[in-house]
Amino acid sequence: MRSRHGVAAVLTAAALLAVACSGAPSDQSEPAPAGAGSPPAAGVTPAAATDPAADVDARDDGAAGGPEPVRIGVIMAAGGRLAPHDGPVLDALAYAVRQANSSGGLRGRPLELLFEDSDSELNTAHAATRRLIDRDVTVIFTSCDPYFSRPVREAAHGAGTLVIVPCGPEPLPTLAAGRDRVFSAGTSAQAYGRALAEYAVDAGIFSAATLVEADRAEAVQMCDSFDRRFAELGGSRGFTLRFDRFWIAAQPVVGAQATARALERAAEHPAVVLCAAVGGRGIRMFELLRSAGIGTEVLAPAALDGVAWQRGIFGLEPLTVITEASTFGDDPSAQVNAYFASIITGDLRREPESAGRDVDPRGLAQVEDRVGWAVTGAEALWIFIRAVQRTASLDPAVLAADIERFEDVELWMDSATFSPSRHAVSGRALRVIRHDGGASRLIELRIPTGF
Repeated sequence: MRSRHGVAAVLTAAALLAVACSGAPSDQSEPAPAGAGSPPAAGVTPAAATDPAADVDARDDGAAGGPEPVRIGVIMAAGGRLAPHDGPVLDALAYAVRQANSSGGLRGRPLELLFEDSDSELNTAHAATRRLIDRDVTVIFTSCDPYFSRPVREAAHGAGTLVIVPCGPEPLPTLAAGRDRVFSAGTSAQAYGRALAEYAVDAGIFSAATLVEADRAEAVQMCDSFDRRFAELGGSRGFTLRFDRFWIAAQPVVGAQATARALERAAEHPAVVLCAAVGGRGIRMFELLRSAGIGTEVLAPAALDGVAWQRGIFGLEPLTVITEASTFGDDPSAQVNAYFASIITGDLRREPESAGRDVDPRGLAQVEDRVGWAVTGAEALWIFIRAVQRTASLDPAVLAADIERFEDVELWMDSATFSPSRHAVSGRALRVIRHDGGASRLIELRIPTGF
């Protein structure tokens, strides 16, 4: 059965193809978020960002007389285990593509989004990469999961193609010198760990228990970074529990009393730091902590971001989440507020011309679909857009070299910095979301030091 996220994303991509291939800008405007300030007007690009069509270059006209599109490839999952993760990211990326095309495209050329469904299969993803390379895509955006993106990165490396991963850990080399054209628009696990430590100390917390999703390298790196930074700031880590999918699965069998005994020492500390990866078991661990009767303050990264599950945790607070964006209409970026408003109204997913009359894409979009970390899909597209604007080139080597020189470059919602030694975003202001008393709100912005 396909995920609602994944099906909606496919419909969005299909609609975008029609816009991109026509070469004509869309006249559809983005919805205004209620009470969130003024979003960009129709056809206007993000605040504090220049028009993607700046320095218009419409050479290589297509056979129909219009400018040749800039082909961008996307390999994500509309089916299988990755669909709930990839779907929201693809929605944000597709939203940003439509915005760029509605304001003239990229250097006067429309963006053509070529979507390939990996169906959460490694072989399918590898074959899809070969097809996109054969179609001369300029860049490939792929799944945030490092295991499932690996065949894409390997095939792209052989062809010299630029790859941008919207979120997840910093992409490590898959082949010798294989990282030089692979970048991540997401915040690194190490930066998340430092942000959690710095927030804890600023909140007056100097002793913490840690719960670590031990079978996810990203979560382990996050807690290691938290430990180092927390110690530097005078904090001390006490009790630590390392859990994995087997530990979680065993709890209904061992029983509530055994679970409570395993977790009881966490209550000795004023806060619990839950290090978990998006798409992992962080939410279930949080629920187990509360079911064991431990009401301690919990600090968590984007793994506990989202709206769908929050209805079940009201009353289980306090919980503080550090993530990429606020989904509650109070984000400092008007772009972010407009995007999440479009999910609430259903305006993001419009019916493609080829769809039957009985299909209503708005029925696929629910308020519960909102996750703050998904905005990195749009940020990933804007990394590519900015590099093309800055270099007037579509050569992957030129673009990769330029991205390594990004220093506080304005993207879709925020600024970003890269370097030759760091291919994950640094310098981004993370959002600190507080859930308490049945209410959720943004309480501050935080840029991790040293990243």
